[in-house]
Amino acid sequence: MFLFVISIQPSFAETSPAFIKTELKKSEKIWQGQRQTLLITLYTTTSFSGSTRIELPEVSGIIIMESEDRPLLGTKNIEGVSYIFKQYEIILFPKRAGSLTVPPFSVEFAFWGPKNKVVWQIFSTSELTFTVEKIPGADPERPVITTTNLQVDDQWQPVPGKAKVGDAFSRIITMTAADFSGMAFPPLNIQTIEGVGLYSKQPQVADKMQRGGFTGKRIETISYICEQPGTFTVPEAQIQWWNPETESLQNILLEAVELKVGTNPILQKDSPVDRKVSGDAWGSWKWTMAVLLCLGIAGAAFIRHRRTMKQQSSQVIDKENELFKTFKEVSASHDAAATMQALLLWLDYSELTGSSGSLTRFIELADDSELTLQVTALETTLYATGQKQHWAGNKLYSAVQRGRNKVKQYKPAAVRYGLPPLNP
Repeated sequence: MFLFVISIQPSFAETSPAFIKTELKKSEKIWQGQRQTLLITLYTTTSFSGSTRIELPEVSGIIIMESEDRPLLGTKNIEGVSYIFKQYEIILFPKRAGSLTVPPFSVEFAFWGPKNKVVWQIFSTSELTFTVEKIPGADPERPVITTTNLQVDDQWQPVPGKAKVGDAFSRIITMTAADFSGMAFPPLNIQTIEGVGLYSKQPQVADKMQRGGFTGKRIETISYICEQPGTFTVPEAQIQWWNPETESLQNILLEAVELKVGTNPILQKDSPVDRKVSGDAWGSWKWTMAVLLCLGIAGAAFIRHRRTMKQQSSQVIDKENELFKTFKEVSASHDAAATMQALLLWLDYSELTGSSGSLTRFIELADDSELTLQVTALETTLYATGQKQHWAGNKLYSAVQRGRNKVKQYKPAAVRYGLPPLNP
């Protein structure tokens, strides 16, 4: 038989066969981001039964988590009464300076009561308020990691160097800190680079806990996809951290990396000879006609010149349409590599984003959420190490088609296809 009782923490032990006690273990100063330990101790004059349920609150400005260590068990004599106790550790990470408050929360556990019956009780902790010190000298625009030991490992796979359009590089940044949780690491500020696609995997966080302390780890994986030829620089970044023991502010530098991207023969568009009528041949023919014919015939030549230019434009448009049709057919095959290749080839030839097709720029101009979703899924499938994501060829094609129509509306034909002026 079970008895269920709702109770609050008694003011002294003699009033109940069970009670709880909360205590914050803190140093003289509590720094922003520094780990704090809140001890919750359960007491009973008999023995415990079943598991303990602790309803941790969500508090703005504080990360609150329960230690994975087993509770500490023991006995204690309080004012002549023998108690069995069970002690739990609650970990607090204050994320900002100033006065912070942990509101009361409930702790429920069971113990053996009179007549060999199990009694469940719910206790409420007391409100806890403490002051967090601001870290002197820290850049307020950048997060701070507070730990006695921070290790950062920055690895590239493959090592950056010469590359070609379509190549990808994975950057793995591993941060490890003492007395710091993987959940408490701030996200890295990864800057976008024009001409280079960027994809960040979901960070991996882990904690290795031991009695009295633990080590936190966060692994960031970023993929850089070369979209255009040229030289690009991944800018340097700094991670600032505060050592609460020495009260010193330090910085770890992630060095800048240069990517030299060349053209990809597979993605090269046709030779300009195939796209334009020879200017010399046209010029010779025009001047010959000018000598042989009168002004009226010269006027007819001007009309023919315009017609030829329109034919050239038509040929370019036909080629762009042909490449877009190829992209449609390949996307329906669900071949991720072939689809990306066909997409980049069409985009490069279309010149909707300039002389070199930038997929990132095209996505910005199209401003289509489905296009962003499908391209991200396609890039994840191709470039994210050990991670696959579903992409739909029909949805990708439809989104690209919408973006194509939208961007063309704001770009005249002479800009899109590079037509020479009719009246030079």
